[in-house]
Amino acid sequence: KPLPDFKISGELDRAICDIEKPLQGSITVEHSAKPVKSIELQLVRVETCGCAEGYAKDATEIQNIQIAEGDVMRGLAIPIHMVFPRLFTCITTATNNFKIEYEVNIVIVLQDDHLITENFPIKLYRPK
Repeated sequence: KPLPDFKISGELDRAICDIEKPLQGSITVEHSAKPVKSIELQLVRVETCGCAEGYAKDATEIQNIQIAEGDVMRGLAIPIHMVFPRLFTCITTATNNFKIEYEVNIVIVLQDDHLITENFPIKLYRPK
C-alpha cells in the first residue's frame, strides 16, 4: 500500500537532556489524507557491547506514552511531556567497549494501520 499524503510538524525542546527534568515539546498534524488512530512517544535505550570480535547492539523500549488517541484536530499543537523513568535510565555513557544511548521515537498510527515513525537521538546528563 502506498503511504497516504500527510504533513506533521513539531519540536522537542532539547536533544541534550537533564535526566531530572521532563522532555517537552509539541506535535501538530497539519493534514493527513487518512484519519489518525493514535500518536505515541517512545523512549528507547540502546546498549552496545563490543570487543575485537565485533559489537552487539540491543535496543529496548523502556517507556511508551500515548499522547493522542483518535483522529486529532488538524493544526492543533499537541503537547509532549515525558518524565525520564528513574529505574530504567542513567546518563548517556560511552567507553571503548560499552555504550548506553537513548532515542525518542514519535509514532503516528493511521486508521489503516500505516505507521509513520521519526527517530530522535538524545543525550542524558545529570547536573552537578
